Amino acid sequence: MLTEDYFMRMINQMLAVLTKIIGLKDVGQYQEAQQIVNQSLEQLLGMPSGLLKQMDDSSVMNILTTQGELVSDRLYMVANLYELEGSLLTDQNRIPEANLDYLRALTFYLEIALKGENQYSRKLNDKIEHLQLTLSDQDLSVETNYRLFDYYEQLGKYNLVDNQISKLLLTHDDQSEILPGLIIYYEELLEKNDQELSAGGISRVRVQTQLDVFNNLIANGDL
Repeated sequence: MLTEDYFMRMINQMLAVLTKIIGLKDVGQYQEAQQIVNQSLEQLLGMPSGLLKQMDDSSVMNILTTQGELVSDRLYMVANLYELEGSLLTDQNRIPEANLDYLRALTFYLEIALKGENQYSRKLNDKIEHLQLTLSDQDLSVETNYRLFDYYEQLGKYNLVDNQISKLLLTHDDQSEILPGLIIYYEELLEKNDQELSAGGISRVRVQTQLDVFNNLIANGDL
C-alpha cells in the first residue's frame, strides 16, 4: 500500500511536470511541450510513446498491472499526460488526434474511479465531467459507455445511468445480450425506497416504465 508521504511526493513530481508542460503550451512552444509528454510517458510505461499510440487502452493498462493489480497511481499520471496532450493538440487544431487522447484519458480516469481509489476522488469527478463535455459530439465505444454506466451507478446518479442505458442500446450490436442485465438493474432499483430514488434523480414511475418496456421487448421478441 502507498504511504501518504510517497503519494505526496509522486503528486508533487507530477505537478511539476504538468506545470512545465502547461507553461510551454501557454507560450506556443508545442514541440517542446510534446517532448516532455513523450519522455514522461516513456518513463512511466517503459515503452516508446509512438508504440503506445498504436496500443489499445487495455494493453496500456496491462503494462501497469502487477500481480493482477492495476497500479492506480501511475495510471492516474498517465491519464493526466494524455489529457494534457489532448489540450496541446487542440491548440494546434489537430482535433481528431486530440479526441483520441481525451478518450484514452477518460477511460483511464473511469478505471481509477471504479476501483474506488479515494485519494483521487476529489478531482476525478471534475475530470470525468470535463472530458465528457469535451467529447459530447463523439460516439463513445460500448466499453466506455459500460464504464460510465458503472461509474454513475457507483455514485448513485441513477438519472445519468438512464442516459447511459440509452446510449448502450444505440451502440450495442445485439440488444438481446444486454437486456437481461438491464432488467436486473431496474428490478434492483425498485427495491430502493423513494428517498433513495429521488436522491439519484429518478422516480419510481420512471423505473417501472423502463422495466416494463424491456420486459415487453423480450416477451415480444421485438429486438
